[in-house]
Amino acid sequence: MSLLTSKLARLASRVLTGACIALPALAAHAQNGSTPLIWEARSPSNTVYLFGTVHVGARKLYPLSPAVEHAYSTSRVLALEADPTDQSALLLATQSSTYKPPDSLAHHISPELMEELRKALPTVGLPVEYAEAMRPELLAMTLAMMEVGREGFDPNLGLDIYLAQRAKQDGKRIVELESIVGQLALLNSFSPELQEGMLRSAVEGITSGSLSADIRDLVSAWRAGDEKRLWELVNKEVEELPAAQARELREQLYDARNREMSEKIVAMLSGSDPTLVAVGVGHLLGATGIVELLRKKGYSVHKL
Repeated sequence: MSLLTSKLARLASRVLTGACIALPALAAHAQNGSTPLIWEARSPSNTVYLFGTVHVGARKLYPLSPAVEHAYSTSRVLALEADPTDQSALLLATQSSTYKPPDSLAHHISPELMEELRKALPTVGLPVEYAEAMRPELLAMTLAMMEVGREGFDPNLGLDIYLAQRAKQDGKRIVELESIVGQLALLNSFSPELQEGMLRSAVEGITSGSLSADIRDLVSAWRAGDEKRLWELVNKEVEELPAAQARELREQLYDARNREMSEKIVAMLSGSDPTLVAVGVGHLLGATGIVELLRKKGYSVHKL
């Protein structure tokens, strides 16, 4: 492994730890603590809590609300999209999302976008040789997470890592609804048009300053448990893309994954181990979100 490849793998692993597909982030709030969205789903034999998370954070995010703490304390199992503490999986996923010389990013995006990218990179402090080695979708995530870092927030304080580390200390079983390798494989399967569209959106967001503004708006809504505003912001991410790309992103990144995760939650509800399911908040919202999918299957689901 070359020196560049090794450094790139470490950088991308930190990004994947923070992002895990979903791109929401944390920003400043008037006081410490959060009252995020959480639902309780019941079956005759079991209770499953559905906690909408964000993937990077700050100390002022904590403590979490009594409702979240109660759900955690009464659950025997923690279910995550993927375990962000699995470093071997992070490295393996990263290797599949980088180019091997002589291939590079410039061979896969338009010259115009490549020029815009070169101009934006100094803003976030990413060396151009790192950017040129990444596939468009991984680079889009990297740029977003580095912009989050410029806002003063840390993926190592995100809910996924916090909950995973806490569950391991408390001896709770951790299960994955997906996997980091599977998530990166999904991103790699996006059409070239969508991958370039995601990168263009990230570059334009950095150049215009809109990405930072969206970060602050999103976390303010998350910490307040503002379901309506959160749904507006999730949709904004999709609607900024051309129509065909927006349809592909919504189906592949949200709808299809929501259906698959909801089936696994149904299996949990048929068991007897109370479980806290912690997934990106965007997966729980809307008519095709996990909450409504479970309700349509006949389960009692109510917000705590």
